[in-house]
Amino acid sequence: MGINFIDTIVVRHNLERGTSSEDKPVLPAEFMGKETTKANEARLKLAGDLMIMSAKGTKKIKLSELEKPTLPANLKGHYITTGKGTGRVKL
Repeated sequence: MGINFIDTIVVRHNLERGTSSEDKPVLPAEFMGKETTKANEARLKLAGDLMIMSAKGTKKIKLSELEKPTLPANLKGHYITTGKGTGRVKL
């Protein structure tokens, strides 16, 4: 039987302009997860077909005309930039 270390890590949160603090367990960050993606898509459907400003505010694009980003099925052979954009690593 193993120990789940995520439950044992405690972080101190400052409250009320730093005058008091409390210790809480670490919460998972899921801002790039599937649930967040579904919630964002639902919000965009609710908003309808919006006009989005682009190109320094000089061009209007409808939300329905924007391409949705997709990831390739296999990331092998692709490069990732590192540092300040000067280096790269091949996957």
